[in-house]
Amino acid sequence: MRFIEAEGHRAELELHESGGGATIRLRVRGQTLAVMTGGGDPTYFSIALPYVLPEWARDQATAAPILLELQSTFKVVKFFYSADGTTLVSAVEQFSSSVDEFAQHFWRLIGIVRDAGSAAIERILDRSETRMAVDKFIHEFERGQ
Repeated sequence: MRFIEAEGHRAELELHESGGGATIRLRVRGQTLAVMTGGGDPTYFSIALPYVLPEWARDQATAAPILLELQSTFKVVKFFYSADGTTLVSAVEQFSSSVDEFAQHFWRLIGIVRDAGSAAIERILDRSETRMAVDKFIHEFERGQ
């Protein structure tokens, strides 16, 4: 956590009672991300960045092809939705052999997670807005306007 704070970020540490893992939360460029470690495997960690979706852009079936395509582009990134479907999470899971290796790749992985998440949100919102405009056009056309 010291190397994060050395970069000027304020980090919050939450220790998990069950399993022995921990979550570090920090803000990067206005977004709060979580770095989680697994208590069972000291070499495992994940970085997750949530994006709250507007209500009109929460159709997971419409977003699925976008997310699958982006997962093939950003090979290490996985996308998933929160249980209530309001939030899309861009995440990466990795293993590091040492703390130094973790620190060496940390900021690059955050950049990848952010880039993938931003691309997903941009494409989901664009598709949702286009679909709304088409639906509105069809509705008005059917009404004779």
